[in-house]
Amino acid sequence: MPTVVVSAIVLTALVGLRSGSPPVLRAAVAAQSQPQTPVPSAPPTADAPAPPENGPNERLLQGAMSGQAAAIRSALGEGADIKTTNASGATALVLAAVHGHAAAVTALLAAGADANTADRAGATALIVAASEGHTTIVEALAARGANLEAADTDGVTALIAAASANRVAVVQWLLGRGAKVNAQNKAGATALMAASFGGQAEAARLLIARGADVNIKDNSARTPLMAAARAGSAPAVQALITAKADLNAEDPGGSTALTFAAVSGHASIVELLEKAGLRKGGEMGLIFAAANCGTDIVRMLVARGISVRVERNGSNAVMLAATAGCLDTLRFLLRNGADVNVKDSDGATPLMAAAGGGLTEVVQLLLESGADLDAKTPEGDTAWLRAGLAGHMDIVDLFRKAREKR
Repeated sequence: MPTVVVSAIVLTALVGLRSGSPPVLRAAVAAQSQPQTPVPSAPPTADAPAPPENGPNERLLQGAMSGQAAAIRSALGEGADIKTTNASGATALVLAAVHGHAAAVTALLAAGADANTADRAGATALIVAASEGHTTIVEALAARGANLEAADTDGVTALIAAASANRVAVVQWLLGRGAKVNAQNKAGATALMAASFGGQAEAARLLIARGADVNIKDNSARTPLMAAARAGSAPAVQALITAKADLNAEDPGGSTALTFAAVSGHASIVELLEKAGLRKGGEMGLIFAAANCGTDIVRMLVARGISVRVERNGSNAVMLAATAGCLDTLRFLLRNGADVNVKDSDGATPLMAAAGGGLTEVVQLLLESGADLDAKTPEGDTAWLRAGLAGHMDIVDLFRKAREKR
C-alpha cells in the first residue's frame, strides 16, 4: 500500500526543539550526573604526573551542579578556570542555571562568569534557566548583560523555551523586558507556536495578549491553531479561535487544524473547530481517523456530510481501516455505503491488505460484506496469493470455504 503523503504525520519537527520532555533544554547536562576528568593522551610518567581526579575544575563543576556556593568560591580560590566545561561544553554557570541554584549563579557572576556563556548546542545560561522556569536566575543573568534574544543552534530563544514549557512567570518577565514575541526559530516556529504545540494554554493566552501573531506560519506553513489542535488542548484552541485565528488555513498537503485534530484522535477538538465554523480538512481528517481506529471522529464527520468514499493521495478510508485492523471503524464505513472493493493507487483492495497482514477478523468482515475474492492488481496479485505467501493458512482456508459457498 502506498504511503499517504500528508504533513499531519510529520509533526514531530513542528517547533524544531530538541527531542525529550519539556523543558527541552537539558543539553547542558547531557546525560551526565558528574563532571568528567579529561583522560591523558599517554600514561603518566615520573616527569609528567597524572592530573588529580578531583582537581579545582572538577570541584567547580560539581559545586555548580549541587548549588554549593562555598565550594565554588573555594575551587576558584584554588585556581579553577571559570570557563571550564563538562563533556557537553557547559560551564559552571550553565550548570548552576539549569539546576536552579540561584546562590551558585550569583557567586559565579560575582567571580566574573560570562552571562552569555553557552554549551555546545548554543544553549545559554539564560535559555536553560528560562526553560526550567527559574525566574530569579533569569533576572540575575539579565542584570549582568545576558542577551534576551540569544538563540541556540536550533534558533530557540529564552522566550520560546519558556513558552514551550509553560513557564508563565518567565514568559511574562521576558515580555515585560522587551523580548521579541514573534521571534522565530530555525523551523520558523514562534513562542506561540511552541506553547500551542505543547498545549500550554496559559502561556499561549499571555503571548496573544502581548501581540503574538496567531496566524504566523512556520517553514512548513503550519499555524499555531494546527499545533494546538494536534496537541488536543481545548483551552489553547479556544484561545486562538477567540483571537481570530484563521480557521481555514491549510498546509501544503491540504491539512487544516481539523485534520490535525482528527489524525491525533481528538474528537472534542474536531467538534470545537466545527462549531467555530471550520469546514475544510474534513475529508483528509476522515481518512486519517479511519487509519487510527477513530470511529467516533469518522462518525462525526460523516454526520457532517463527509463521504465515506472519499479518496486522497491514492488511499481511502476503507483501505486504511482494513490495513490497520480497525474493525469497528471498518464496520461503520461499510454499513454507511463504503465500497468494499475499492482499490488504492496500486490496484490493491482492502481484502488483499487484510489477507497479507493476517487480519482474520477483518478478512471475515470483508467477505461477509461482499469482497471480491478474485480481484487482481495490475501485476496479478490477489488476496489468496498474499495470504499464502505470508503463511496465513487460516485465511486461505476462509477463502476456500467462501468460494465453496458461492
